[in-house]
Parts: sequence; structure tokens; C-alpha cells
Amino acid sequence: MMMVLSSISSLVSLIVALVGVIISMISLNMLGLWVGVELNFLGAVCFLSGVSVEESESVMKYFIIQVFGSCFLILGFLMMMNYCFVSVVKFIVLLGILVKLGVFPFHFWVPSVMSGLSWFGCFIVSVIQKVVPLWLVSNLLLMNTELGVVELLASLTCVVGCLGGLGVLSYRVLLGYSSLVHLGFMLILCCVDEKCFLTYMSFYFLINFCLMSSFWNLGVYSFLDFVKEDKLNFLNEVWWSSLYFLSLSGLPPFSGCVLKVYFVWSSWNFMSLGCVVCVLSSIVSLYFYLSVVVSVLIYWGKSVSILEKKSSNMSCVLSGTSAFVNLGIGLMVFLLVGL
Repeated sequence: MMMVLSSISSLVSLIVALVGVIISMISLNMLGLWVGVELNFLGAVCFLSGVSVEESESVMKYFIIQVFGSCFLILGFLMMMNYCFVSVVKFIVLLGILVKLGVFPFHFWVPSVMSGLSWFGCFIVSVIQKVVPLWLVSNLLLMNTELGVVELLASLTCVVGCLGGLGVLSYRVLLGYSSLVHLGFMLILCCVDEKCFLTYMSFYFLINFCLMSSFWNLGVYSFLDFVKEDKLNFLNEVWWSSLYFLSLSGLPPFSGCVLKVYFVWSSWNFMSLGCVVCVLSSIVSLYFYLSVVVSVLIYWGKSVSILEKKSSNMSCVLSGTSAFVNLGIGLMVFLLVGL
């Protein structure tokens, strides 16, 4: 990851993207909000641009989709400022947000784009680029009909994400479908309460950052990458890193279980049907999360000697971080709630 940030242009692009998020969240008018959205988008595109053909192709796809969504956003903002077609303004703004997020039926670009990006690029697309659009949804004054549409689309997004991830070997594509599942959760939380959404996003940010930075350091992008290796330290690190998948699945006693419990607690009284569909889709997605962990565990157990106990500093860091994030944080949260 430090290799990416060592470039001045990459560092500046990342700063511009983060500044765009801050500007959007503190703006008091539509113009400032739009400026922040576009700064965030342009900074992310410049940061994602890589040297390989695969990365360039993914960035081009992402650029086209985001421009398409931005067109609807600016059209809606202009209509809102000039009080034109007030009855459809929120639907136009909402349409632009759904395109930018990759909500069903605009979900098709998410796995395709993430399949060609670096791990840090995947983190930008799946986490950072969701903050402003979701925050904008939480601040739209949506009526009952619009809330019903959002609930339906969020539920369908979860279903598409859990079914699309079945049988996928590329971990970047797998996390693309995983982000669709969590996107449905966060979209419902946006309609319920802004604080609930920010809390969920914070946990999701931490788990994804640790997972993707671990796989970045290990150079693992699919199952075939660690099958070729037979070193004990490498397989130990992959094993500890794979535990983040169990956190994303919400399996107890891992920290991601806090997200699912918090989601049900916050949303059940407001959007019970969407809550049920999202939880059921999360149970289905548990299948492909477990397939990753079990495959790593089986290959790790067959390939290493139990008498070999050497470990590197990197292995200690990754295992310690994984144990704290996946087990320690969840336990502390549940203890605090119990107190």
C-alpha cells in the first residue's frame, strides 16, 4: 500500500477524493454538495488509474457509470434549485445516487470494475465512494412511496449480491458481490437513522480496510495465488487474513456479528420486510464466505508441518491485527452493551 502512496500524483488524488467527501458532508447548499461529489469522483478516478490494461479498463468502466450518475444528480439539483417539476425531482436525484452506488438494477458494474483494480482501488470503490451518496440518501426527505421503493431495491440488491457470489474464485469479484450485500443493509439504515448508518459504515470501513490491506501485502487475489505457495509463514498469514471474511458474514463470535445485530435492532420497527430479506441474504452469502475460509484451512493443514514454528514479524502483525479486529472488538462491544 505504501508503494501506491509513494507517488505524489496518487497521494494528491487520494487527498482530493477525501476532501470531496468532507466538503459534501459539511456543505449547506446544493452547489457545495455537488462540488464535493465531483471532487470525490475525480480524485478517485485519478487514484484508480493504473499501469496495466486490466486496471485501465476497469477505471474506464467506472468513469462512464459515474458520469452517467452525475448527470442525473446535477439535473436533479438544478431542478430543485429552480423549483421545476418538484414532484419528480427526488426521483431523479435518487436515480443518480442509485447508479453511482450500484444498487439493483444498476449493480452490473460493481463486480466487473472491482475485478481489475488493485486491492486499495477495490477499497476506494467499495467503501470510500459509498459514503457521500449514502449520506445524501439519509438527508433526502423521502415520503412513504419513495421509502417503499428504496426498501425494495435494497432488498433486491442484497439478493443479487448473495446469489452472484456463489462459485466465484476471484476474491476481488467476491468482495464486489459482498459489497452489494452490505450496500443493501446500509441503504435501509440510511432511511432509518443517519447515526445508525454512520456506525455501520465505521465498522464496515475497519473490517474491509484490514482485509484488503492484508491481501495487498500478501499479494493474494484468488484461490490460485496461495495454492502455488507452500511456505508456513505465508499460509499462516493467509489463514488469519481469511478470518475477516467470517466477520463480513456476521458469524458469531466474530466482530461482524455486531453489524447484523445492530441492523436488526435499528431497522426492525421501520422496515421489517427489508430487514428479513437482508438477513436471509446474509445467511445465503455465508456459504461463499465459509467456502473461502474452509478451502484455506484445508490446504493450510495439508501443506505445512506442525513441527515448524518459525514466524516472521509480518505474520505476527497480521495475526495480531486479525485477532483483535475479528474477535476483540466484537467482544468489547457486546460487553459494553451488556454493562
